Amino acid sequence: MEKTIAKLDQQINEKLKDYHRERELLASIPGVKEQGSSLILAEIGADMNVFPSEGHLSAWAGMSPGNNESAGKKKVERQPTAIKFKGDIDPVCLGCKQR
Repeated sequence: MEKTIAKLDQQINEKLKDYHRERELLASIPGVKEQGSSLILAEIGADMNVFPSEGHLSAWAGMSPGNNESAGKKKVERQPTAIKFKGDIDPVCLGCKQR
């Protein structure tokens, strides 16, 4: 089991070798360590241009509050996009500060 984990860690590091700077920046966030930065890059990538704003990233991650009531009726809440894909990523790792 340990050999398998070590081999997987090596493969992950090999795939992410071109993203050293991005991993360092992500790891500088309190609570995000090396594994968290790898997971974030695997899920959302390094190109933030796919999200028009930090609010869009936050909404994708399921961290934005929504208005799910209209005329006193509660709307059915849909599952955030990130929840469908993120697996074991802690929501804190995907959250971002909205202005």
